[in-house]
Amino acid sequence: MTKEMKYAGTLVNLLLNDLCERVTIGNTGNELNAYAEEALHWFEPKAILACKNFHGFPKSICVSVNSAIIHGIPNNIPFKEDDVVKIDLVIKFGKYFADSARTVICGKGREEDIRLVKTCKECLYKAISVARRGWTIGDIGHSIQQHAERQGYSVMRDFSGHFIGKSIHLPPQIPCFGKQREGYRLKEDDLLCIEPMLFMGNSRIVKGENGWVVRSADGMRTSHWEHTIEIQRNGIPIIIT
Repeated sequence: MTKEMKYAGTLVNLLLNDLCERVTIGNTGNELNAYAEEALHWFEPKAILACKNFHGFPKSICVSVNSAIIHGIPNNIPFKEDDVVKIDLVIKFGKYFADSARTVICGKGREEDIRLVKTCKECLYKAISVARRGWTIGDIGHSIQQHAERQGYSVMRDFSGHFIGKSIHLPPQIPCFGKQREGYRLKEDDLLCIEPMLFMGNSRIVKGENGWVVRSADGMRTSHWEHTIEIQRNGIPIIIT
C-alpha cells in the first residue's frame, strides 16, 4: 500500500466519523455536503472529494435516505426521527482513491431498522474475513448473500463492489452474491471495495432524481456499508477505510 492510499483512507475515516455524528433531526444532506467540503479543505487542501463531477454527479458526497440505497443526491429535506441515512464518500489524495460508506439512523431508530443496519454491517465483516489471497470474488459474494438471506433480507443484484486504486472503479466487480470458489482469485496487494447493500423487502430497484439515486422499488428501507481493503500475503486483509 502506498502512503498516498493509506492517507486517503485515513481522511475518509475521519470525515465519515464527523458526518455520521451530524445525522441529527433537522439537519440536511446539503448541510452534510457543505460540511464535508469545508472540513476536508481545512484539514487537507490537497485532497479531493472525488464523487463531485464523477460521470456528472452533482455533489461531493452521496446521502441516501430510507428507500434510497446508493447515489443519493444531498438536498434540503430535513432528517426526521428514525430516518435511515447512508453516507458514501470517496477521497483522492495524490494518485490514489479510497472509498467507504456507512449507514446511520437518525434518533433512536425502529427495531426493524436497527436490525437491518446491524445485519448489513455484519455482512461487510464476514465478507472481509474471506477476502484472502487465493480466495475468490465468489467467496466474498457468497458470504454476503448467505448471511443476509438467513436474516430475511435481499441483496443488491444491479450494483456491485469494485476494485480501486488510481481510479475510483476498476474491474473486476464484486457482487453481493456469488458461489464459493468461483470468479477472480484474489492476489497479494489487490485493492478492493467490498460493499454489502441490503433490502428489507425484495431487491428490485428504481432510479429517481436526475437518474442518479437508486431506490427499492417497493419503498422499503435499505442499508449500505463499504470498506476499502488491501489483500495481504498472510492473514486477513488490511482495512484502509
